[in-house]
Amino acid sequence: MQSRTTPASTAPRVTFDTVLKELKRRNFGVLSTVTKDGRSHSAGVHYCVSPPTRPLEIYVMTRTKLKKARNIIANPNVSFVMPLRRRLLTFVPPPCIQFQGQAEIVDWKDEVGVQAFKASFMCRIILGMYEDMYRRGDTSICFLRITPYSAIFTYGVGVSLWEMKRHMEVASAKVEIPLEYRRTGRRSAEEA
Repeated sequence: MQSRTTPASTAPRVTFDTVLKELKRRNFGVLSTVTKDGRSHSAGVHYCVSPPTRPLEIYVMTRTKLKKARNIIANPNVSFVMPLRRRLLTFVPPPCIQFQGQAEIVDWKDEVGVQAFKASFMCRIILGMYEDMYRRGDTSICFLRITPYSAIFTYGVGVSLWEMKRHMEVASAKVEIPLEYRRTGRRSAEEA
């Protein structure tokens, strides 16, 4: 019989596959950028995940004239949080996935971004709305391509409420992104 302080297994509680599955099941997150004067700015956005054959990237459709895009042009450092809504017990804070990374502006006809958006019902609707805007003359449409640094952090993912109540620290996890899912040439300040 194991003691209460000895983990039952050394396997990680939250795996990259679990995180990737949760990211793909959702399409809403909060993107935080930095303004030219160093102030933070956050916006709720719909997102899609890059296709399975690509490195892990998050795509957001927007317009270059909006604040989040202008901020990224000035400073590509971002953070992203995806709350994982609970179907029951909606009064309890949701688990979440978060990461820091870099964002860049890419053309709204970018093949990978379009492919990512076509894989999701909600994102197909958003893509269609932007196509209508383009037909009406809006030339500021773009994708934000967000590339996480080497790790993703979770809170409450894969942990029951009862476990969290007993040992709150078990709710936090750090998940390394496997090399095959990383985009080369991207390094965080802590990795440099």
